[in-house]
Amino acid sequence: MSDRKKTKVIGLTGMSGAGKSTACKLFREAGFRIIDCDGVCREIVKKGKPCLKEIASEFGKGILTSEGELNRRLMGKIIFSDLNKRIKLNGIMYPYVSYSVIKGIVFSDSEYTVLDAPTLFESGLEDICETIVSVAADKDILISRITARDGITEEEAEDRLGSQHGADFFGEKSDILIMNNGSEEEFTREIKKAMCRIKEGK
Repeated sequence: MSDRKKTKVIGLTGMSGAGKSTACKLFREAGFRIIDCDGVCREIVKKGKPCLKEIASEFGKGILTSEGELNRRLMGKIIFSDLNKRIKLNGIMYPYVSYSVIKGIVFSDSEYTVLDAPTLFESGLEDICETIVSVAADKDILISRITARDGITEEEAEDRLGSQHGADFFGEKSDILIMNNGSEEEFTREIKKAMCRIKEGK
């Protein structure tokens, strides 16, 4: 019989540009283990991986580069402009993502494990979380942050946000919703409050 303690799973998600990376950094510094679900997504679509082969079979070999890697920019254009294709891609990827994430949870040696998951709800991973923390912000603030961070136009930033859930959705689905419309210091205080609530089991 293993004496491994069960880790408490925290889902961390939210809107693009709302500060999830900063939140992750704060959780990590506080001793929470982080599972980077975006990192898992990048890993499972590497050249030669079964998931990538399924994607190429569904979308055609045109979504591969000449080196046989996934053309991420082209894939992004395809799925951001077509909901049905985005659903198809998610349907291929999520079983691979879930397997890898659950394996990481099972072997976690931390009391708390945070799933850094932009698509937490779409993947169904919220079902294994004891607490869900979401970060959001007002649309104009998000657009300003995304354009500065990613070097894209306001129109492209609006398209990206249009393909995601809004703050109301995250508020309804989460145990803790943090609106990041102010300074980094204010946001840091709110994240630390969330950590206290998690540790108190509230």
